[in-house]
Amino acid sequence: MSQVIRLLFCALLVLPFGTAAQVNPSEHDPIPADTVITLQRGACEKRCAVYKVGIFADGTLVYIGQYFVRRSGVVIEKVDAAAIRKLLSDFRAADYFKLKDQYGYDGVEGCTSLESDAPIAITSVSAGGLSKVIIHHHRCKGEIPEALTRLEDEIDRVAKSVRWIK
Repeated sequence: MSQVIRLLFCALLVLPFGTAAQVNPSEHDPIPADTVITLQRGACEKRCAVYKVGIFADGTLVYIGQYFVRRSGVVIEKVDAAAIRKLLSDFRAADYFKLKDQYGYDGVEGCTSLESDAPIAITSVSAGGLSKVIIHHHRCKGEIPEALTRLEDEIDRVAKSVRWIK
């Protein structure tokens, strides 16, 4: 268990230095062995849930609940390979690797409007030697931030995070 947690945190530290390129797995291709998909939700003034989710190529799911969640601590489960392939496909469809590294966190470029208080979500994907991290402050509204929100929600759906956070 501690090895999986260490891998998750190592992935979170390494991912910002990745390459901007495409990940394009087909339905029958094996999932790249280095695949790691993460979601980290941050705090807001309204007591938003603070937690991390990591999904690995072998189907290992690691949830780490921190604040304002139903389940604090670490949970390790399994995710179906088809769900991981679909997530990788969703990242590709959103042109994730061509997006900026942040939206609404340090400036407002890419935002059509701003809200006063909202949480931050950090997503990342690493697969096939490629990686990318995006910081998305949910105060930023617009077409690209909405696509990021859909990706974040899909990671939560695959992880079934709602059972631990609400």
